[in-house]
Amino acid sequence: MSSSPRIAIALGASFMGYATHAGFLAQLHALGVRPVAVSGSSAGAITAGLYAAGLEQEAIRQAVLSPRLYLSFARRTKWLWHQLVNSFLHRYPGFFDPAGASTHFESFVGKRAIESLSNPRLLIALSDLSKHETVFARSGPLATAMAASACVPMLFSPMEFEGRMCTDGGVAHESPIDPWFKDDDIDHIVIHRITQPEKKPSRLPLHRMLDTIASSHAAMNRQILDDRIELARLHGKKLSIIVTHHSRPSPFFPGRLKECYDMGENTARQFFDTQLSGCL
Repeated sequence: MSSSPRIAIALGASFMGYATHAGFLAQLHALGVRPVAVSGSSAGAITAGLYAAGLEQEAIRQAVLSPRLYLSFARRTKWLWHQLVNSFLHRYPGFFDPAGASTHFESFVGKRAIESLSNPRLLIALSDLSKHETVFARSGPLATAMAASACVPMLFSPMEFEGRMCTDGGVAHESPIDPWFKDDDIDHIVIHRITQPEKKPSRLPLHRMLDTIASSHAAMNRQILDDRIELARLHGKKLSIIVTHHSRPSPFFPGRLKECYDMGENTARQFFDTQLSGCL
């Protein structure tokens, strides 16, 4: 084992949480932390993919703060036609067509494959709707995996990835870490989660739908996370769960993404000062 712990960072699923995750990674990077592996589900997959692809931190910051990122998930939607065709002809319908998101991510990472990334290695979680199982993608087209992992069920149509119809990786794995338990090159697993405070129900139907989906995810993932903690212990891995707590970002107020980015930076700084600075 090396004198410095080999760290792997998992970025959790959270609606539009990619800006918070980006701030978290950017601050750790500025403090000299270089993970050997990163992973992500949903919003976390977006940030993990951009980071593992080697983009400059400022380029990542600009990408996650731009409204063009979340708008790309609806850009190719053929209004009314898409909703009608999906509802009646597709087994797994979704309100928006997310194909534009894959193209948008290609503008940053090109047509690179996940397996081509080694510093750090990348793991993206997706949910296979046909086989009812999680896909821990460590190969395949990067941009497609980033987009497919963020396809919230019912809100977005699933996407094809390596011959599978895939959707939100956060359905069963909010923070994908399972393949790391038996990885001898990883000593310390860091999970960065984003949680939201309780609030009054929104009057907007779309917001209420998103709240329902988010609450369902939270209920499932709370128990799953407890299981992962025990598995990490059994495999002798150090596990740190770091939480950034803020209100859920809204597509109607894109300026708040900057606040989320800054909060992610603050969380990373506190984590480094209290847990990492003495062992790097």
